[in-house]
Amino acid sequence: MYKERIDILKLNGVEFAEGLSEQEIIEIKQEYNIDFPKELQELYSTALPVSKGFYNWRDLRPANVQYIKDVMKIPFNDIYELADEVYWCDEWGEEPNESERVEVVRTMLKKAPALIPIYSHRYIPSINLEPTPVFSIHDTDVIYYSENIESYFETEFGIKDHSDISYDIIKHVPFWSDLL
Repeated sequence: MYKERIDILKLNGVEFAEGLSEQEIIEIKQEYNIDFPKELQELYSTALPVSKGFYNWRDLRPANVQYIKDVMKIPFNDIYELADEVYWCDEWGEEPNESERVEVVRTMLKKAPALIPIYSHRYIPSINLEPTPVFSIHDTDVIYYSENIESYFETEFGIKDHSDISYDIIKHVPFWSDLL
């Protein structure tokens, strides 16, 4: 399914290694306490991007595992620390006073789906959703970067313009979509 897309990405300088085996995927899911969305798992089973900026999911040495876990925590830590800067989402109900608002945001953050880093500060939620959107997250700045993993690679590597994202098909991700 992803062979053609992988070939195009290779032409754009993305390097790939052999895809992850079923056993490797099981070990990764257990190690990081995540579930790859279906389309990401299919891609990583076909070929694993290994160029600079990507994460080496195959490398289960303690230092690399800790590095990826730390990257997974960045958006959570940033939102937690900057909770007073998070814009209140109307769907959350009536906005409480400032001190209560910070605590409400932090409480909702604890229930938010885990984020799986793909490349740099681009993340896909660990959630069973098809298609699964990709987010760009830096501090409290959260945007949809694409509507799914295939579109993500097209957008990230200049095959598709970010303005061509089909926002109407993007599925809501608890908490993360509310920050947009």
